[in-house]
Formats: sequence, structure tokens, C-alpha cells
Amino acid sequence: MTSATSATYDRVVRGLLALPGGLLMPGDLGVRDGKIAEIAAEGSLRGSTLLSVKGALVLPGVVDVHVHTSSEPAEGIERATRAAAAGGVTTVVDMPFDADGPLTQVTDLYRKVEAVTTCAVVDVALYGTVPASGELGQVDALVDAGVAGFKLSTFETDPNRFPRSTDLTILLALERIRDASSLLAFHCENNEIIKGLSERLAAGRSIGDPGLHAAARPAGAENEALAGVLELALATRAPVHLCHISTGRGVTLALRAKADGADVTAETCTHYLLLDETELGRQKGRAKVNPPLRSRGEVDALWHHLASGAIDIVSSDHVGWLAEKKDRDDIFEVAAGFPTVELTLPLLFSEGVVRRGLPLQRLLDVLCEAPARRFGLWPRKGALAVGADADVAVLDPESRWQIVDGDLIATAGWSPYDGRDVVGRVTDVLVRGEPVLLAGEPTGRPGHGQHVRPLRGGSAASIDEGPPMSVLAR
Repeated sequence: MTSATSATYDRVVRGLLALPGGLLMPGDLGVRDGKIAEIAAEGSLRGSTLLSVKGALVLPGVVDVHVHTSSEPAEGIERATRAAAAGGVTTVVDMPFDADGPLTQVTDLYRKVEAVTTCAVVDVALYGTVPASGELGQVDALVDAGVAGFKLSTFETDPNRFPRSTDLTILLALERIRDASSLLAFHCENNEIIKGLSERLAAGRSIGDPGLHAAARPAGAENEALAGVLELALATRAPVHLCHISTGRGVTLALRAKADGADVTAETCTHYLLLDETELGRQKGRAKVNPPLRSRGEVDALWHHLASGAIDIVSSDHVGWLAEKKDRDDIFEVAAGFPTVELTLPLLFSEGVVRRGLPLQRLLDVLCEAPARRFGLWPRKGALAVGADADVAVLDPESRWQIVDGDLIATAGWSPYDGRDVVGRVTDVLVRGEPVLLAGEPTGRPGHGQHVRPLRGGSAASIDEGPPMSVLAR
């Protein structure tokens, strides 16, 4: 905290500030040119505009590192980031498996950067991936052009858009991406086990039984794939991020690999902490996600790992599938995933901080600071600190409300949390000092969001001014 001055700022935010290190204090944030320029005692700063939210928590904006903005053609970057803003998410890291094909080439990246700078409401970092052929020739160019990391899968969701990478491709990619000073993230499920079980189960039981989905993807299939990736991570000393871990055992494997020297972070998702496998019987295809929802015992194990610090990051794994792609009779034909980006912060505050007594700072660690650090966006993102972007999420901790599908911003128009009672609501959000949500009403404009480039080993992340026009013109 700095001393009070007579400076007039572009904007002052006044409320209960959640500062780094777990400090919670009434205070003022002075915002100038999109940055936090000063943090001072409550009531001591002056600004052209005052956002006074006394009694509410002033939090750093959430950094959601697992968002699929463009898997559903009806959604796209603008609508997905508008939903993100409504939930206090000020930076998303967008997955590369889009409806029109994976992001494997520099030209793909530049086109997506152009879409971000034209359409995004919040800031966006971008993943790349490796083509199904395993060709690695674009890795260095993609890193130079600003990808935040690469995503591979040990399971084939789609042979072109979302392919399975062989063990050899994974090994070679780990070495190449390590040398390029980037990060490799994984979807871990055993392809042979799941494909084989799916065929057997579909032949022996009614395809309308939603429980077939979980039965075809047992915990062991996920844990086996996780273990294989971790062994290769240890062998190559490459930085690895494990996406959407759904089992307690999976987190334990990551923890042990860390103890052995692996550079690995473990991520779980909102739904694995809030929902269990009984939802498949209740909600049917709307509860389908990969990996599947697990038992209540696994849910409790994940909360234990979250509280202990073994889980590094929590994400939404948002994807905006329309209801027509979820409400199908054949569970194997149902699209997998949930629209959750606007609900993660209030849901986890309600369930974690209010109900389970999780310290607020621990929640901010996994939603803000750790994601920003791991993806090279720190210290520009992830904390309320002088010099950081003025990315702010205001949460009213006393607000009691119920999630109703029709009230949501997300394009999908539905949620697996419809009817759930929640304590804590996001009321106001700033992205680089500009309001994208005020008093619960969306105010963000398309194009305010920018592409955020990571700096590996640097002191700050940088905002991309956009791709070279000569490349876009090709």
C-alpha cells in the first residue's frame, strides 16, 4: 500500500480490497491508463469516476485458463467473453480446438488474434496445438507469435479437430516445446480403454442410458493416462499442465511427480467440485462431460486436495453447446461439456468459502494468481497490485440468489446448475480499468478485450497490438 496523495485518477474503486498475501482491508484503488497506480486507505484517493462498493469484496479478476470460445459456432469469442465478464473473469485462455479446425499454424493464430481484438470483451490468451500428423515445425513460430501454451490429448475426440496424440508425438512435443520455453497441457484419458468399453456397453445396453458415459470412462482410464504423461514430463523436464483432473488419485499422482522433480501443475474444474455422477441420471445428456462426473467420494477428495494446496488451478472448461446438442437420446452422440465461465467465481465462493470454510485467499490463489503465473501472465494479471492491470471483480458476499437458466448471459441458454441457490454475486467488473459489468448489467464493448502474450521468464505479460496485416491478407 502506498501513501495517500492528491492525485486525481481516471477511476477510483473503493471497497474491501483483497490484496496479495491474504490481506483484506478497506481501501481505495487508484486507476490510471488501465493500470492500478496506487493503493491507499479508504476514502483517501480522488478520481474522475468513483466506484464505491462498501461492504463488497474487491477481488482481482479471475484468469480462466480453460475456455472453449469457438467450439460451438453459435457462441464465438464475443459472446463467450461477454459471459466471462458477467462472472468476474477478466482474462480467458482460449483452447485451440475450434469448430472450423484446430489452431496449428501461425496464420491460424493471427486470424484468431484479429477476432479477439475485434470481438472480445475481456482479455484473451491463446493456446496452440500440434496437428494429428505430429508435425512440430510450427512450434517455434507459434511461440514467437504469442501462444500461451500448447494443448494435446491422449484421447481422440475428433480425428481432425481434437485428435489423439501418440506417445511418440507427446515425447517429441515435450522436448520441442520445452526448448521453446513454452508450456504443454494435456487432456488425459486412455483412448483404447474408452473406445473399447464404449463399443461393448453400447452393444449390450440401451444407448439411452446416460450412465453408459461414466461406465465407459472409468477413473482408472484417466489415472493411467495421467501417469504416462507424468513419466514423460519427468523424463524430459518439460513444463506440463494437467487439465480437468476429476479424481483424487490423479491429483496424488501429480503431487508425487512434483516431489520427484516434475514441473507440473494440476487443474480441476468447477463441475468436479460441485456435481457428482448422480447428475447423469437426473440431467441426462446435460451432465455429460469428459472426463465424466465422478462419485461423491471423489468430489470430497478434490476438495481436500484444493484445501491442502495440491490442486494448483481451478478452471471452468467452458463450452457453449446449445441445448439441442445436449438433449439427445444416444448418450454417445451428446456433446460433452458445460457453459460455466460466468458461474465459476460465485459457485466456488458459495460452496468453498461460505459452506466449506475455504480461506478466501486460497480461492484467489487457484482462480487468479496461480493461473496467471503458470501461463506467463503474471504480474500483469492475477492480483490487485500497483503496476498490474486494473482487472477487478466486485463480489457481494451477502447476496443470496438462485441460478436460473433464462437469466444467464451465455449463449447456450442452459446450465447444469439451474435452480441452485448461491451465496455471493458478482456485481461489477473492470478490465484494464474499463467497466464491463456495472450493477449487474453488462457494459463491455466488443473489441475492448485484447490478445495477451505471455512472457516466459520475464517480468510482465504484454498486450498484442495485433497480427501483421501482410499475414492476414494472404
